[in-house]
Amino acid sequence: MADGLGKFVLVIDDEERVRELLVDYLSDYDEFELAGAESAEQALELLRLRPAELCVVDMRLPGLNGTGFIEAAAAEGLCRKFLVHTGSVDFSLPKSLQLLGMCADDIFYKPANAAKVAERIRQLLRNC
Repeated sequence: MADGLGKFVLVIDDEERVRELLVDYLSDYDEFELAGAESAEQALELLRLRPAELCVVDMRLPGLNGTGFIEAAAAEGLCRKFLVHTGSVDFSLPKSLQLLGMCADDIFYKPANAAKVAERIRQLLRNC
């Protein structure tokens, strides 16, 4: 991180290639500190060591699904903001996630335009 002011963003996706591509793309901006996790459980462990400002979350995860992860991370105060990155074209935001402040702008369907994901991350982090 060039200025040391990057905000921590965690990408959770069980598809290694998808996770790595998104982390690599976002790291090119040199404005975020990034990490990846392959499951909700691994992500929660990482966040308990270092909370994040934002998590990019796949909805179909082994074990605890994306909705369960977001609810747990929010309840424990481990992450402030969330984006959904899903391959489920029929996904709609559950009421429980809407109550956490998430909206349609926070949903990205795979394959998502990484530049648009980065821009939404910037928008959300301006308020952190």
